[in-house]
Order: sequence, then structure tokens, then C-alpha cells
Amino acid sequence: MKRIRKHLAYFVKAMRDMQAFMPFLLWGKLFTSIGEAALQVWQPLLIAEIFQLAEGLNDGNIDAFKRKIILLCICIGFPAVCTMMIRAVGLYGEGKKEICYGWKMYGFARRLKLEALEEPRVLDGFRKADAAYSRHLAASRMFSYLLMDVESVLVCISTFFVVGSFSVWLLPGAVFGVLPHIAIDIFFEKRRSGAYRGQAGKRRRLAYLWRLFCTREPVKEMRTMGFARFLKEKWVETNVEVVREMEELELASIRLTAAGVLLKNACYVANVAIALFLMVRGELAVGQFAACLTAFGLLQDNLAMLSTFVVSFLQSWHHVEEYYDFFQTEEEADGTEGYRPFQREIVMRDLHFCYPGGNRDALDGVNLDIKKGEHVVIVGVNGSGKTTLSKVMTGAYRAGSGEVWYDDQKITDIRKEELCRDISIVPQDFVHYNFSIGENITVSDYGKREEEARFQKVTRAVGMQELLRGLGGPDAQLGREFGGSELSGGEWQKVAIARGLFRESSLMILDEPTSALDPLVEYQILTNFLKLIQGKTSVIISHRVGICRHADKVVVMKEGKVVECGTHEALRKAGGEYARIWGEQAKWYYAHERNY
Repeated sequence: MKRIRKHLAYFVKAMRDMQAFMPFLLWGKLFTSIGEAALQVWQPLLIAEIFQLAEGLNDGNIDAFKRKIILLCICIGFPAVCTMMIRAVGLYGEGKKEICYGWKMYGFARRLKLEALEEPRVLDGFRKADAAYSRHLAASRMFSYLLMDVESVLVCISTFFVVGSFSVWLLPGAVFGVLPHIAIDIFFEKRRSGAYRGQAGKRRRLAYLWRLFCTREPVKEMRTMGFARFLKEKWVETNVEVVREMEELELASIRLTAAGVLLKNACYVANVAIALFLMVRGELAVGQFAACLTAFGLLQDNLAMLSTFVVSFLQSWHHVEEYYDFFQTEEEADGTEGYRPFQREIVMRDLHFCYPGGNRDALDGVNLDIKKGEHVVIVGVNGSGKTTLSKVMTGAYRAGSGEVWYDDQKITDIRKEELCRDISIVPQDFVHYNFSIGENITVSDYGKREEEARFQKVTRAVGMQELLRGLGGPDAQLGREFGGSELSGGEWQKVAIARGLFRESSLMILDEPTSALDPLVEYQILTNFLKLIQGKTSVIISHRVGICRHADKVVVMKEGKVVECGTHEALRKAGGEYARIWGEQAKWYYAHERNY
């Protein structure tokens, strides 16, 4: 019962979406299907009347005979017109699908909990929903097949009564010739759907492996390191699994479908023989016999089409279901309070966070205060929780327990969009946008893209003047994919830092912002960065501890906990975890101290 209610709810949503975005598609297909069905049923009756008139054709009935011929031509020709109309409407629907389904889906995706994107189940659902609208046209195709089913049912029922009006002996063969075929198709469609859904993870893995063969960096690495064969074997192994599962199912389907086709043809031959026998005995006129042959063909064709359309409808419905299933993914809870830029401090108390599927907390009882205008550096080994803390602190992830306060405002009460406007982030895995270098930088605050002084100030701070001159200025295209220039890892990192600095915000988060730069360049960029954001609050996450000497506060994390917090000198003298990390990296920094 619960599943039936779900299907009804999805069907209503699909119809509402089509009515809202594509009313012409909805009503155009409906009226063309009704008209085509009516004319198909009328066709055998017209043929019978034409034969009857032809037997006694004279001046009195010649006009009626001509009208019947014209109507028969309309009955035969109208389906072709309907087909062209439906194709035109289909093209209209193809053009509208992005507005109808794509934008709605991606608009919802923006509201998902970011933690949910760590779950394979959600990623599988996203892939299936994307395929549902982009490749399968979601509800529009489902609605088309539904109308075709209704049309075929109406034609079959009407033709069934037409055939029965000639002789009841013709009915059993007309029905039993196709019913097994329909049952077989529906049975295997359910099995196909179940198998396909069960393969969602494998198909996503196939797509991932295929991308590795088509993306520049993985291709360069696999050729240089010589493991292309290994990746090929993994792709072939996964592909063979997927194909073999579907192959076994299709072979079983072919065997039973062949038996159904043989039965259908045998019943058709039997019906023709019965009609011929009745005509020889004088129970059917020649015109009625001709109408019977037309009705048999019409009935069998529509029953066969009904079988095909039912299966196609079920396939489309499964895609519709997958599309609307995606909207059941948990959304990010948003606050109701307007954000008031903090004036005193950000306070974190007893924060716990565990990633979906994780077996331990990435944050385990974190307590930390960050004062307004303070420059904080968070250090620690890989997996210590540094990046996770920054995501919880900015509201990207919601803590499993504990609280984050911006002055007297709890982060869960603040409207997320307003909070994000006051935060600028340079993430560890920043994106290489194949835009112009100017667009790469100003996209973070695109409304201010024309502020040349601001652009120059930011690019000077990260040492990009020479790079800009070499490329030919801010309008130079980046990325070879579109004929632009490719940057080195360090140059891309400078672009990402400049992008973060260009955004006007009071809180700056830099997550491993200089990992691709050598220590000397790192020092120059980060010291310029600290000068540029005087009066703002900054949090720098780094494996390297050289910048810690210029921080107001150093936070040391280990195994999801804050194990030390203080100034560089105080922590160094304390002889704890920070002193150990400093000692291990000292050889890299002491060599440069004379140059600083």
C-alpha cells in the first residue's frame, strides 16, 4: 500500500511538472492520441460499408461511396500526420527538458547536505536521476507511452467488439494470441529493472574508469608509470560482469518471447481460417470478410504494440521513479535568522563529526575560540581533522553534536546563504576552471569583476604579475581543452589563492593553500596575504609550520582533537606535538631563515 501511494504521488508530481513547464507537450499528445485511436477503430467499419456499397453501386449511392473512400483515406493518412506532430512535440520537449527537469534537479542538489555527497548511495541516486532526465526524458517519455497504451487499449477493446459483431468464434484467438506475449514482456521488464538498479554501483565505477582513459592527467600518469594495462583489466572485468548479468537475462527473454510470437502467429492463422470458413458457409459477406481481415490485423498489431508500450511505459516509469527518488535525499537544514557579522569571536564547543560510513569520529570533542581579527594556523598530520574542522566551522558540514557560535548566534540558526557571503575559502582541492585567468580570479565575487585596482592588488599579493604578462593579460584563456595555456601546479595554486583573496569577506579560510609551492615562495605569498587582510579573521590549514611564527594562534590537531593551542614560541618551548612537528621540518626552514 505504501508503494502504491508513492507511485501515485510521483505520478501527480510528474503531471504537475509537465503542466507547469510543458503544457503544449501534455495536451498536444493527449488530443493526437485520442484522434488517432478513434480513426483506427473506424477503419474496419468503413471498409465493410465500402464493400457493401460497392456490391450495389448506382447513381443513388455513388456520392456516399465517394465520401466513405475519402474518410478511409483520412483514417489511413491521419496516423502519419499524428506521428509527425508527436515528433515535433517530442523535439519541443527535448528542448524544454533542461528547464523542466535539469534545473529543478540541480537546484535541489544545491540544497543537499554536503555530507550526503560522501555516500555512494547518494552518488548512485544522483547518477540515475541525471540519466533519467538527460537520456530518458523522464516524465515526458513516460507520458507518451502512457497515452500510447491508452490508445492501444481503446483500439483493442473497440476492435474486439467489431470482430465479435461478425462472429463470437473469432474472439478467443484474437485475445489468447497476444496475452502470453504481453505477460512475458512485463515479467522480463521487471527483472531487467531490478538487475539494472542492482548494477548502479558497478555502472558508476565503469563511468569512473572510462573517465580515467579520457582525462589528460590520468592518461599521462598511466603511460609514464606503465599501469594502463592494469586499468584496462579493471574496466574489462567490471564491464564483463555487467554485460554477463544482462546477457543471461536477455537470452531467457528471447527464448520465451519467441514462443509467444509463434503462438500469436498460430492464432492469427486460425482466425483467418475461421473467417474464411464462415464466408464459404454464407455467414459472412465478402465485405465483412475483408473487414475481418483488417480488424484481425488491427487487433493483433495493437495488442502487440500494447505489449511493447506497456514495457516501454514501465521502463520510463522506473526512470521517473529514480528521478523523483533523488528528491527524497536529505536536504541541508537552513536557519531562519539573518546573519549579523561577528564582532567578537567564533566559539566551538565539544564538536563531534563522523563521515557517513566512517568507523571513528573525524572530530572528537573539539573546543576552540577564534577572536575577531585573529590569524590562526591549524597544523597536524594527515587525517588529524584539520579540514573537517574548517568545514564544520563554516557550516559546510553540520556537527553530529556540539555547537558553533558566531558571537551570540548559533550557526544552525543562521541562514546559510547569508553566512557564506561573509566567508572566503581556498579549498585544498581547488578547481581548475577553463576560463580566462581574469574570470578564474574574479568568479569568487563576480559582481566586482570590473574593479581593476582590486584585481591588481590581489595579483600582486600572490606574485602573479610576471605570469599575467607572460600569458598576455587577464583575458588569456586557461586550459588546453579550449585552446588556452596550461599552468603548472604552483601557478594554478596562485590563481586559487587570488580567487579567495578577491572575494570581499571578513573570514578567510585557506586549506593547504601553498602545498604546490616551494617553502620560499610559500613564505612570501602567505606573509603578503597576512598584510593584505589586516583587520580580517583568517584560518590557515597547513602541514608546514613555517608560517606559524607570524600567526596570533597556533592550533595543533591530532586524531580529531585539539591537543595544543598557543603562540609559536610558547608551543615550541612546551616540547609537545608542535615541537615535534617543528623539529622534523626545521631543516627546511632554518635553511631559509637567513634569507628572511
